[in-house]
Amino acid sequence: MDKRSKIAILGFGDEGKAVLKYLKKHKFLNVTVCDKDINIRSQMPQGVSVNLGKDYLNDLDKFEVVFRSPGIKFLEPQVQAAARAGTFVTSAIDYFIDQCPCPIIGVTGTKGKGTTSTLIHLMLKKKFKNVYLGGNIGEPTVNFLDKLTGKDLVVLELSSFQLQDVRKSPHYVVFLNTTTDHLDYHADREEYMEAKEQILSFQNKKSVAVFNKDYEYSKYYIPLTKGRVKLVSTKGKVKDGSFVKDGAIFYAKNGKIEEIAKTNEVALIGSHNLENVMPAVVIAKELGVDTNGIKDVIKTFMGLPHRLEFVREVGGVKYYNDSFSTTPETSMAAVDSFDVPTILIAGGHDKGLNYDDWALKILTKESLRIVILIGNTAGKMEAALVDAEQRLRPNPGLRLWKPSVLPTPTKIIRRKDLDEAVLEAYAETEPGWVVVMSPAAASFDQFRNYKERGEKFRQLTRVLK
Repeated sequence: MDKRSKIAILGFGDEGKAVLKYLKKHKFLNVTVCDKDINIRSQMPQGVSVNLGKDYLNDLDKFEVVFRSPGIKFLEPQVQAAARAGTFVTSAIDYFIDQCPCPIIGVTGTKGKGTTSTLIHLMLKKKFKNVYLGGNIGEPTVNFLDKLTGKDLVVLELSSFQLQDVRKSPHYVVFLNTTTDHLDYHADREEYMEAKEQILSFQNKKSVAVFNKDYEYSKYYIPLTKGRVKLVSTKGKVKDGSFVKDGAIFYAKNGKIEEIAKTNEVALIGSHNLENVMPAVVIAKELGVDTNGIKDVIKTFMGLPHRLEFVREVGGVKYYNDSFSTTPETSMAAVDSFDVPTILIAGGHDKGLNYDDWALKILTKESLRIVILIGNTAGKMEAALVDAEQRLRPNPGLRLWKPSVLPTPTKIIRRKDLDEAVLEAYAETEPGWVVVMSPAAASFDQFRNYKERGEKFRQLTRVLK
C-alpha cells in the first residue's frame, strides 16, 4: 500500500472514521468510503469519494486495498470476490498488528475479554510508563499507532470479527473460555471457532499463550500453539500459570508457588471473575510486575460499566446492570453470583443461541425467585424453561434423580419492555433481595447496543423511590 493506492473503507462507524483520519493524516490520496447509510455523505472531508446505499459492496475489485470494519463479514461474498481478484483485504486491527513497533498482549474468548484486558492494562501500568488499551475496547488502535515506540506495551481485546483476517499474532495471547456466540454473524460454530484460532496462527516458539484448563476449548486450541503454554484453573494446581486453592489465588513457575491474593480480596463481584483475574496475573508476572502492584489492582478494580455493575440500593434492594451479558453462559454466571433472593431480567435480540443449559440453571438456582422475560427471545426462553422443568421432574419408574437437581419454585413473568420489567421487579421485591438485568441476548431488538440498554436500566432504577 502506497500513497497512490486506491483504498476503500468498508463501514463508517467509529473504526472506519478512525481509519479515514489516519489515512488522510498520512497523505493517502485516493480513498473511498463505502457504507449502506446514504446520509453520511455530509460527513466526508474534501477529496474523499463515497459509494453509498444498498449496493455499497459492489465493485470492490476496482480497489487495490480494502479496510473492512468488524461489522462487515469477512466472508461476505463481495469481499471474498474482491480478494480472489487480487484486492488486498485488511482491517484496522490487521494493519495495526503489522505496523506496531512494541509487544502486544491479545485477549480473546467468548466473554470476559474486556474485564481481563483492563485488568492486564492496570497491572502493567504498575511497572511500565506507556501501556495502551485498544481493540474492541477503548479507542480505535490506529488513533495511537503513531505514538508507539519499542519500549511501550499494547493490550488488545480482540473479537472473532476482528481476528478473521489478521496476518500476524500478538506475542502474548490470553485465550479465555470459548463457547458459541454471534451465530447471527458467523455461519456456524465451526466458523466462529476458526476465527478465534487466528490469534494463535502466527505465533512462534518465543510466544506465550494462556488457557483455562478447566474448559473443553483448551483441548482444541492448545495443540495449535507454537510457543509456551501457561494454564489457569479454579479446580486444581497447575505447574506453570495461576490457580485457586483454599480461598487464595496462586502463581506457579519453575517449581515455585507464590500466593498473590485471597479470593475474598477480589473487588469484582462473582466467582466467575476469578477466571479473568488469573490470566491477568500470569501476564503481569511474565512481564515482571511485582506482586504488590498486582494485588493492588485485584483489590481495587470493581469492573467495567454494564458488567455486573452495581447501580443503587432502593428500600434494601440492590440493582445490578449486566447489560453486556449477551450469551446464556454470562447470564448463568450472573445468577450464580448471588445467594440472596434474586430477580433476573432477561431477553433481547435472538442471536441463534441455545438456552437449554441456561434454563436448567434458572430452575435449579435456589435463590433465584423470579425471571422477567422481555424482547424477541422471551418466547424461546420461556419454552426452554418449560422444557427444562419437564426434564427435571422425577420419573417414578426411574431412580436417577437427586433432590439437589429438582426444580425450585421459580416464577416466570413476561413483560413488553425494560420499562415494564423494572417496574415489575420493583413491585415483587422485598428488602434484602437483588435485581439483576443479565439479558443472555443481544440488544438490537429494542436498543442500538448494550450500552444504551444498560444506560436505560440505570435511568429506570434511579427514579425508583
